[in-house]
Amino acid sequence: MSKYHFILIAVSLAYLIYRAKNYEKESFWKDDYQKKPKNKFWIHDSVAEILWKTIASIILIYGAFKLYTPNNPITALLTIPPLVIAGLLWVGPVFEHLTEKFIRSLYGFGEKQEPEPKYDQAESKWKSGRPKEAIKLIEEQLGEFPEDFEGQMLKAQIQMESLKDFESAEATLLEISSQKKHNAGKIAMVLNQLADWYLKKGEEESAKKILIGLCARYPNTQIEFNCSQRLARFDFSLDSNDKRDASELVSLCLKQLDLHPLDINTREQLAKLYFNRYGKPDLAWEEMNKLFSRPYQQPKDINRWLNLMADWHIKKNNPDGARACLQQIISRYPDMPYCEEAQNRLTRMKDL
Repeated sequence: MSKYHFILIAVSLAYLIYRAKNYEKESFWKDDYQKKPKNKFWIHDSVAEILWKTIASIILIYGAFKLYTPNNPITALLTIPPLVIAGLLWVGPVFEHLTEKFIRSLYGFGEKQEPEPKYDQAESKWKSGRPKEAIKLIEEQLGEFPEDFEGQMLKAQIQMESLKDFESAEATLLEISSQKKHNAGKIAMVLNQLADWYLKKGEEESAKKILIGLCARYPNTQIEFNCSQRLARFDFSLDSNDKRDASELVSLCLKQLDLHPLDINTREQLAKLYFNRYGKPDLAWEEMNKLFSRPYQQPKDINRWLNLMADWHIKKNNPDGARACLQQIISRYPDMPYCEEAQNRLTRMKDL
């Protein structure tokens, strides 16, 4: 086979590759339009692609070596086209992919963007003192994006704060709370907001009903726990410096805990009364253990209780017990400031 035959093969192969590439693009457009595959010529499977590229590369490289003659510089130039084509078979797609990915990340080309509601103009109208126009713009967006949480909350806020229209704001929040697409956290946020607005209006009983309803709606959850703390404060609050008789205060705390067993503030005060004023340290430990056994406690509260129990151990000349409490803080919260505070306290206790 002559050198010219190899040139002819290389050129023909380049033409076939070009046609195949263009057919691939055309078939993609037809797929998008007709929703039917058009793959009679071009194989999309990656294994098949690697196979034909490997065969083509071997032919091109072999042809280039056949074309080359050491004593003829012209043949060196003739080897360049097939070698370039062989290189482009592998480098081209990689470069194309990386370039396309960079452009898409920079400009968003080729990425399917999900439409989202926009409330910038509405907020601008609201801040410029035109709340009714703001609500109109929000409602236009809600027409396109029904039940959008952000838009409805913004609408209720404008109704309450700028238009002083409590009834409309209340209706908006209640509508949000009835929509099934929102998760429990968002529903709790909405109804707690409504409870706050009731309290501002002086309607404490209405606020309590909202919180009681939340507890019933999400039993044995963080939501029930948090709402229980709010409900407990409506009925009872004990100052740690209350000078009344210890027996009377203990009785009040027990009555409160009968009504609100999740009330952590009252249980903590009861434990302090038992230890400091009532002479019942065993009962104090029992109440503290009840606090620790409850789920959904916050780290700041657990840290405070463990430090309190460490103080009690020291008062009872039990430094080992105090160290055990501080070690619990360190093991529970190694990456929080409480850990460093407990370590510093342990250092100061070395001589005990």
